[in-house]
Amino acid sequence: MFEISGFDTAGAVSLKRLSLAAALKKARALVEDGCWDVQIVDPTGRVYSWFEEQAA
Repeated sequence: MFEISGFDTAGAVSLKRLSLAAALKKARALVEDGCWDVQIVDPTGRVYSWFEEQAA
């Protein structure tokens, strides 16, 4: 399970997706919607955050 986390004006956002592709898609959508500090953590603990620059 891939965990997506970040913040929006209402507070913390925490979601889960089954695949990296689905997690990346949702994370990019969150960034485009104005969320910040968005990151993905994979099942091994690796953190992905490089996609934020690509979505901007």
